[in-house]
Amino acid sequence: MKFTAMKFFRRSKKPSQQLQPSFKSTQDDFERDKYRLYNSHQNDLRYNSAAERSRVFAPWLELPSPILERVFSFVCPHCCDESYETCEQSALEDACMLCDLRDLSHAGQVCKRWRKSAVKLMYHSIRIDSVHYCEREIDLSEMRKRRSRFDRNGLPEDTASARLHLLCRSLREDPTRLGTLVQYLKTPYMLRESSASTLARTIAVLPNLHYVDLPEGLYSDDAAYHTLKLEVQARCPNLRKMTYAGGSERSLEALARGNTWLNLEVLELARIHMDPAALRHVLSVLRRLRALKVSDCKILDDDVFRYNDMLPAFPPLEEMVLIDTPRITSDGLAAYLSRDETQQQLKVLSLSNTGVQPSTLHHVLTHAPSLTTLSITEQVDSSFPSHPGPVPPLTNWSLQTLRFEITASPGTPPYASITSGYYNYLASSLFAGGLPRLSAVYVRDQNFPDTLLGLPPPMPGFAGGQQRPSSSSSAGMFSMGNGNLSPSSTGSFSNVQSRFSSNNPFAAALGPSHGMGMLSLNQTLEVFTKGEDDLDWGSIRMDPFDAHGGPGHRGKGHGRSMSGRPLSSYGLADVGSGWQAGGSARNSTVVQGSSAGGFLAVPGETGKSGHGRKGSAVSSKEDLWPRPSSSYGNKKGDRDLWR
Repeated sequence: MKFTAMKFFRRSKKPSQQLQPSFKSTQDDFERDKYRLYNSHQNDLRYNSAAERSRVFAPWLELPSPILERVFSFVCPHCCDESYETCEQSALEDACMLCDLRDLSHAGQVCKRWRKSAVKLMYHSIRIDSVHYCEREIDLSEMRKRRSRFDRNGLPEDTASARLHLLCRSLREDPTRLGTLVQYLKTPYMLRESSASTLARTIAVLPNLHYVDLPEGLYSDDAAYHTLKLEVQARCPNLRKMTYAGGSERSLEALARGNTWLNLEVLELARIHMDPAALRHVLSVLRRLRALKVSDCKILDDDVFRYNDMLPAFPPLEEMVLIDTPRITSDGLAAYLSRDETQQQLKVLSLSNTGVQPSTLHHVLTHAPSLTTLSITEQVDSSFPSHPGPVPPLTNWSLQTLRFEITASPGTPPYASITSGYYNYLASSLFAGGLPRLSAVYVRDQNFPDTLLGLPPPMPGFAGGQQRPSSSSSAGMFSMGNGNLSPSSTGSFSNVQSRFSSNNPFAAALGPSHGMGMLSLNQTLEVFTKGEDDLDWGSIRMDPFDAHGGPGHRGKGHGRSMSGRPLSSYGLADVGSGWQAGGSARNSTVVQGSSAGGFLAVPGETGKSGHGRKGSAVSSKEDLWPRPSSSYGNKKGDRDLWR
């Protein structure tokens, strides 16, 4: 009875709808006939209207793979990071790496062609970060907490460890296609120290790995990381950087056999007590070695560089960093640079607390014609030597960046002023024109720019009344022997009397027949100054005619200048350490008056580009080529919580 009632109330179809043909079927027939008309030469006459409508012409979907990878590199810049720096040192300053990686993964979901290029770029250089460096981390940290009824605050989740486990699972599930793409793997310090087993399982499927962040105990042959080291030696034969610390002398000597890590390009030795002859045998096996860093090795001396018939020669290097090696002097470096292959190869040289004194530095520069970056950091306890005879000035035609950081040792009196002679020697070398390509100088003397301008040092407050420096107008007006008061004579620099004190080293150079042109710079120079406080530093740009009192330009001080701070191209962080980009740099400019130029503080910039990097060289304008920012939120402030 129930089914009968439902059948009785069912609505019947109208006759007009049954007899009227469907408009959709008529349109499909028309499209089918048109397809057969224009494609009659093909044997397959089947037509799919849905497939034809989905064919939309989009040029960006047909781009070649190299162009797509280049475009994606601007979306996620850290995926192209091929430096041998740790995860902490290679972090971008004003970007959120996790957000950039998310944007790249979203771009890979557009089509198959984009996915292939995005995956290749994503797995080229892998970086694991603990947090988001943007405002999104505030919300995500609250969502990750495991709350319960009795624990309302919740326990935060170890996101870095979870991401490493997910990466290990993805790589081990497809080691053939994904594992072979990985060449750089960077992890935070706490993660690589606590997750050695997971890191070993991940490295086991990465045969083309060039660089990986490893625990500190592995470099000193700690027994807890013995399994991880064996895994790295067996699975990563193409490793390019390795460090050996105190206690790993036996592993370092095993490199001389020639069956482990033959493609090493960067080698770091810290607190190694090893025979110099055995070290030369090890270095001779590494044919691709380009950079060497030796720190805290008291056993090494000049004999390691000298020629010996019974030992292989010290290999030519592009970058050499020597720290706390007091037995290595300028004679040993000059003997090393006596060969033609080493002279043409060496580009970067960093000396810190070595036997190379600033007074003998000219011996090294004369034998290094291809040197571009030189760094010398010394603590002196005596004044600059001058009694044996005049020291030749620094001369090099290829040097571009010079770090001349000379400070007084802690045991010297605070008012001894023993470092002034060293910086006067540097200023005289600059005035002599022996460094024509030099563009950036880093010094630890805040009064060094005044020395380059030819100004006397500032008088202290307890030295009596302040005297105004004599100018050309005042000299002509109050001179008893000169009665010519014409404006042409008063404004000329040829009649300027000497403003130097008797103890000024440049007073002798300024004679009756010499003018201020003898103390002028020959090239545009950017001077970075730093006092006793490492965080208080400034940048001053000087033109060649600043010393004449002309309309010289002095740029603003930034953490990163147009010439850039000295960086290591092989991840050796000691080159350029202590000059990090930051907001503590002093901004100054030159104000030219009737007499001597003075420094005036410049207020900080209020309007900055939303996408520009911190400390960009283009300070007064927006960045001409800004990098795309992350898709979430704006740029972080200078006082970001996560920075």
